[in-house]
Amino acid sequence: MDPHFLIELTEVPSVATACGPVLAVLRRRLAGWQERHVPDGFSLFTCGSGGLADVRVVLVAHVDEIGGCLYGPHPQGGYGTRTWGTGAAAYAQAQLQAFDWLALSAAEAFPVTAYQEGDGDEAQLRLVGERLRPYRTGFTFRTATTVAGDAIVGKALDPRLTDACVAEAALRLNRGDVAVLFVMAEECAMDVARKAVTVLQREAPRLELVINADVPGLQNLGEARLDLPAIRVYEGRNLIDPSLGIRMSRALAARGVPHHLTGARSGSQTALFTPLAHALSVALPSEGIHQAAYRMSLTGAARCVDLLCAAVQVWGSGELA
Repeated sequence: MDPHFLIELTEVPSVATACGPVLAVLRRRLAGWQERHVPDGFSLFTCGSGGLADVRVVLVAHVDEIGGCLYGPHPQGGYGTRTWGTGAAAYAQAQLQAFDWLALSAAEAFPVTAYQEGDGDEAQLRLVGERLRPYRTGFTFRTATTVAGDAIVGKALDPRLTDACVAEAALRLNRGDVAVLFVMAEECAMDVARKAVTVLQREAPRLELVINADVPGLQNLGEARLDLPAIRVYEGRNLIDPSLGIRMSRALAARGVPHHLTGARSGSQTALFTPLAHALSVALPSEGIHQAAYRMSLTGAARCVDLLCAAVQVWGSGELA
């Protein structure tokens, strides 16, 4: 994948449902595709003129990274916050950027400073800076992404590398029956994905398979390797169609597609889609997770694209028998 695209995709700030900046990047990547955008919910891209009526397979990833939002004025100056994804100390010790909830590009972001108030479970974050507006400013890490050899290091690799993977797989397949769904707010309000489930249930009568791709930390994925994507048949306490996952893994192995079959200690949004259609959970692990900077493998990302494309091709081919 184009390293310049990956750098832009990971450096851009987008949290919760304030996802205008990252969606702008993905729209450029999927230029010419039709978009169904639901504010505070998702963006769904289809190829060709048939729209959802033709869709049989949906590739899913979430676009929001960890971060926080402003609450009201703080007695010591600045504003109180709500955070998610990691503790207050991690934000207080890092460079941060803030942006208006309705921002449409990374150019609208600006630097801010955070202070930790209190300790342990009671720790809170206080944000100080110009242009802050209570209840409508979001913030996250401000980290320059680097690419060297097989390694990409930066913030928001979860989920942006899998965003890149599903977009690249869709472009390579270029099929009217394959759609790409980018869901918001997975990191802080996973039920937002139900908006997409409802639309697909109503308007995609031919839908047969949903493939969700996400990024767990190495420690949360059985037998994890940075350079090897996985099919997860278990996400935490959830079963993700294990019979299908096992058959798909067997078919992919017969094709020589690098991957492994495993389970994860952590969860993702896949379980929200399992009542809707058959489901596969694809994992691309990272070394570190939910930090100002951590590492993933470009080989792993390339193999994840190959896995996604092959899984779509296997579906309905008779290879799963």
